[in-house]
Amino acid sequence: MKLLVTTDFSTNSKGAIRFAQTLANQADNVEIVFYHALTIMKPTRWNERFYHSYEEEEIKRLTAELRKFVFSVLKDKERFDAVKCVVDNCLSTESGIIKFAQKNKMDYICIATQGAGMFRKVMGTHTSYIVNNSDVPVLVIPSHYRSKTLKRATYLSDFENIKSELTKISKLTTPAAMQLEVLHYSSILFDKKKFEKNKALFNTTAFENIKLNIQKNNLEFSLVEKITAYVQKSKPELLIMFTNRKKGFFESIFLPSKSAELTYTTKVPVLIYSK
Repeated sequence: MKLLVTTDFSTNSKGAIRFAQTLANQADNVEIVFYHALTIMKPTRWNERFYHSYEEEEIKRLTAELRKFVFSVLKDKERFDAVKCVVDNCLSTESGIIKFAQKNKMDYICIATQGAGMFRKVMGTHTSYIVNNSDVPVLVIPSHYRSKTLKRATYLSDFENIKSELTKISKLTTPAAMQLEVLHYSSILFDKKKFEKNKALFNTTAFENIKLNIQKNNLEFSLVEKITAYVQKSKPELLIMFTNRKKGFFESIFLPSKSAELTYTTKVPVLIYSK
């Protein structure tokens, strides 16, 4: 499992480092790359040779600073001594993160977002750009995240393509020995026969250890408000969802709800896949 952990040297970015440490301690063969992107401008009076010499020295200096910053957060320094630290000079931080993740075949991008209102903070930020443009799954971690055992993950499902989506999810939950729960709100249903067929999957051996939780829909509350209440009550260590970028699923669910922006204060990390 290859994990790209981004940081801008801020206190807020430490949450992503702590989560990476938790995951690496819980699952075997987790390869972590700590990554910082920046743009080193070239003054017009500098020639190419001088600029590249300066760029090389600056990257070398910042790489040392990055390693120092990361190890100020990590507890088990000996265990993580071999981690890789990368400083990348690119025109766009967001594009640089995505390109590096794709080029190096990372399995997940791990990024911290500031504040308690997770989805309010995600949208309209560079995190939003990464979520909406990266084919690599994105782990969005609250900046205030503190390490704790990853016992249970809740997968918010629309019951479309559930078998293939569970296969993708298991690549993280199985190595981390996490119990997986599928949470579905009944109003999302479109095809009754397909629903019953998908529901029957949970009676098979392959799905026997996965808990299916079908909740009746209450139209008085938005989906985000229902998720908020459920997460606060059940307290999973990870929330998982898939987004359809073509349909604007992420924005259509989370942006319209002003009350959800104010009330969604979960401290739970969120794993976001692209459909």
